[in-house]
Amino acid sequence: MKRQRSLSPSDLSTPPNKKILIERSPKSIAQKQESLNEVNNRLKRSGGFTTSLQNKRVFGSGTKYTSNSSMGSFANIISSQKPNFSIFDEQTSQNNEEENENDEDKESGAEEVPFGTVTQTLLQEQKVLTGEEDEVTKHLVRAKLYCMDGQWKERGVGTLRLNYPKNNKKSPRLVMRSDNVLRVILNVALFKGMHIERSQDKFVKLFAFEGKLVHLAIKLSNSNAADELHEAIMDAITSHA
Repeated sequence: MKRQRSLSPSDLSTPPNKKILIERSPKSIAQKQESLNEVNNRLKRSGGFTTSLQNKRVFGSGTKYTSNSSMGSFANIISSQKPNFSIFDEQTSQNNEEENENDEDKESGAEEVPFGTVTQTLLQEQKVLTGEEDEVTKHLVRAKLYCMDGQWKERGVGTLRLNYPKNNKKSPRLVMRSDNVLRVILNVALFKGMHIERSQDKFVKLFAFEGKLVHLAIKLSNSNAADELHEAIMDAITSHA
């Protein structure tokens, strides 16, 4: 019976003069060449600097959340979102509104007044009708009027006028207005038989009708003014009797 010889480590080593040849098939070489050509074409299309977003992975893709249809792909969200506004939109709209207002002012003919200029408004004088336009004043004097109402009560101080009508169709009348407010405090017509008396130093008293018979007293500044008023009233009564 023959005894088998055991293998030594030297038997397992490869001789240095032998080389291991790896054979590659022509099919694998062609696939590699096609992939290289495809990469070169992509680089040419993108200019060699950028790469399409679809070929690159985006942060968050490939996770379990990308498979959710409600959330969608993070890359699709970024690519679909485009800003619909600009920080200059509001300023542009304000400028347009100001231009429109300026155009409206020009069309309406409004004049711009420079700051600091003072505009003077010219007030037109309005004619106030007093009811004495068709009358002529024959006697004018300042006086104080009193009325008997249980006792003598002052009505006011003002200018007393003895007016004659221009057409002589009406009787002369006494008109008196108070100072400042020009309120009528006396307006009585003179008539034949009217009682006029000269009393004391500065008073002229008379009875007149103001809807009812009233007793009046006119106080003048001095006795001479009282005498002149009394004479003017008596002439007016007698001339239109």
